[in-house]
Amino acid sequence: MGHDGEIDAFPCCARMGDALRDEDEMIIWTAKFREIGIRVPDGGDSVVVIQFCPWCGSRFPETLRNEWFNELERRNIDPCGSGVPPEFLDERWYAGQVESHRLSG
Repeated sequence: MGHDGEIDAFPCCARMGDALRDEDEMIIWTAKFREIGIRVPDGGDSVVVIQFCPWCGSRFPETLRNEWFNELERRNIDPCGSGVPPEFLDERWYAGQVESHRLSG
């Protein structure tokens, strides 16, 4: 799948929305980190995070990757273990805690 969370509410442009919904595209949305990136075809899960839309130039919101790991550490949860709560697998953990996660233009 091209993404692991709800992206339909905020793609910056129609082309980005299409790319995020297309499983064959190299663009991927990682909801738990609030990141958009380009897949690296290395046989693994590698992604190069991008900060701007390649089609319209809109700046994406700042990543929450460090905050995700910090919050799990604060709760004594191993981020690599099987005990990560479901709300930490998508945007639910930060929804309402940070500014709107709409892509800014």
